[in-house]
Amino acid sequence: MIKYLFRQNKDYSRFNIIKKFTNNLDIKKDIYILLPFSKNQFFKNFFKRDKIINDFFISNYDTYVYDRKKITNKNPRAWWKYFQDWFNFRFSKYLMSDTMSHFKYWEMLFGKFKGEHLVLPVLADTDIYFPSEEKKDNKKTKILFYGSFIPLHGIDIILNAFSLMEKQNVNFEAEIIGKGQIFDSMHELFKRLNLKNVRMDGTFIEEKELANIIRKNDIVLGIFGESKKAKSVIPNKVYQSTACKKCTVTMNSDVLFEFYNKNDLVVCDNTAESLSETLIDLIAEKNKIVEVSTNGYDRFQKIYTKAEKDLEEFLKKV
Repeated sequence: MIKYLFRQNKDYSRFNIIKKFTNNLDIKKDIYILLPFSKNQFFKNFFKRDKIINDFFISNYDTYVYDRKKITNKNPRAWWKYFQDWFNFRFSKYLMSDTMSHFKYWEMLFGKFKGEHLVLPVLADTDIYFPSEEKKDNKKTKILFYGSFIPLHGIDIILNAFSLMEKQNVNFEAEIIGKGQIFDSMHELFKRLNLKNVRMDGTFIEEKELANIIRKNDIVLGIFGESKKAKSVIPNKVYQSTACKKCTVTMNSDVLFEFYNKNDLVVCDNTAESLSETLIDLIAEKNKIVEVSTNGYDRFQKIYTKAEKDLEEFLKKV
């Protein structure tokens, strides 16, 4: 049977999707799935490693040192996080990543992986993220960004893009939801830009309420950051947006096309100028918003179905 190893049993989207995929599988032997953010559990269960699938998903070292820049690589805490990641990565027999690009980045950091590897995309919980049955016809094009305010997101680019759009009197309204590491500095930028058509108040929103808000918008924004991680992952919000049948606009990156096609999303450079021009073009051509929304939703359905089958096949290897 499937068992889970974790530091805390919290309501975590990827965990819920994996549980849903494995709930009805008839597996008689014990297989352990090690959840992300629980890397110390690998040390504690090292002698079960022939039965452990390590859902590596995120490098603690990369997150703290390069992505969020909370500590430098000279900090002893960074050395410990590197060792945790290195040990988990090099000594796992079965390992899952969210994209092949992310996996290759880990190999660059920690060395060649010699075990069995599965790319399991982030996906979205379809019990929460699904299309609206009501047809929306907003008078102003509604644009949404939500996130945990980390450098990966490129929120300064989003705010400056909105400022350029306001200067051109574009007919839109936007909402930025969330709070986190760089919220204070981004809120200062928001106030300096004196944005009139944008709401940003740092409100925390439960996931089901967030999904309802996604369904009320026309365009959902992805990420626009500069880090190596930003260019090696497909963020949750891309899957969640396409699962809700929404037009998704995000930074152009090769990693997107591991799962999506060019007609499923709208991509642009990670500059305020490129993002604003892209949004202005979409607002002027609303049929394209509908077309991309439909293509993205159809693609998400295919990604989801394939991922469920791939995980079932991977479990047979253990």
